[in-house]
Amino acid sequence: MLRLFFALQPTPEQNITLISQVAPLIVGAQPVRAENLHATLCFIGAVEPERLDGLRAAVAKVRGRHVVMRFDALEYWDDPKIVCATTSEESESARELALVLGEATIAAGFTPDIKSFRAHLTLARKVSRDLSVAFPQSLTPSTIVRCDRFVLMESRREEAGSIYSAVDSWALYD
Repeated sequence: MLRLFFALQPTPEQNITLISQVAPLIVGAQPVRAENLHATLCFIGAVEPERLDGLRAAVAKVRGRHVVMRFDALEYWDDPKIVCATTSEESESARELALVLGEATIAAGFTPDIKSFRAHLTLARKVSRDLSVAFPQSLTPSTIVRCDRFVLMESRREEAGSIYSAVDSWALYD
């Protein structure tokens, strides 16, 4: 089984900068690997490999607009015990894309985990409650992420943690 989701990705340089910015604040927590940073649009879950082409075909028709997100805050989320970069202003184009991807995958017979889109980049996991008193705070300088593609990603769990890799991607338009 493949564990799949659709996402938007910062550039590799932005990923390194974001992880570096939060590192001094999360001593004792588990930083996310820079190459794993992403904003989840639609989580599909477990998919049989033979259904992958059907999933690709379902979203190949999706037409979304370019996405710009300004990550300007750091927040601690208690339930998953994570620190993430968040946006004070939601991206309408990202929200619309998440909605359309959910609809397209349902129409194709998949059962995605449908949630309201909230742009965030998980920067650290296993954050203790003691560290959480430092959050929320502004992210200075803020990071502007411009996306001209959305990506189908696979999540694989390994001993050292989850590894995310791109399976396919599709262009976004003006």
